[in-house]
Order: sequence, then C-alpha cells, then structure tokens
Amino acid sequence: MTAQSKPASSPSGGGLSPRILELREKIQNPEYLDFAVQRIAQVLSRRIVEDAEQRPGRGGYESN
Repeated sequence: MTAQSKPASSPSGGGLSPRILELREKIQNPEYLDFAVQRIAQVLSRRIVEDAEQRPGRGGYESN
C-alpha cells in the first residue's frame, strides 16, 4: 500500500479553505506573529504551573 500525495497548492491558494487562506495572510504580519507566539507562551506557562501545583513534591507549592 502506497501513500498518495496531493498535488501542491497553487500560490493563490486554489482549493484551500477560506480559514487557511485567512491564516496564511495573517502570518505575513510580524505583529500578528508576535502576538500569537506570546499567547502560546502564556497558555503553555499557565498549564505548566497548574500541572506543577497538582503534583505535590514535583515542583508545586507545598504547605508545611
């Protein structure tokens, strides 16, 4: 069994969903990318802290 690949999309985005085309345009904007990276970092940081707080003895805050 062989994998079939789809033909490469044209630069104009023929056949791609409107959402993909919208995101493709947005990522050309440096301010949008900066915001997106900051948001991803914020979400990941919060999840790391929440995970650490749920695991006693694994870097979470422990009361004495």
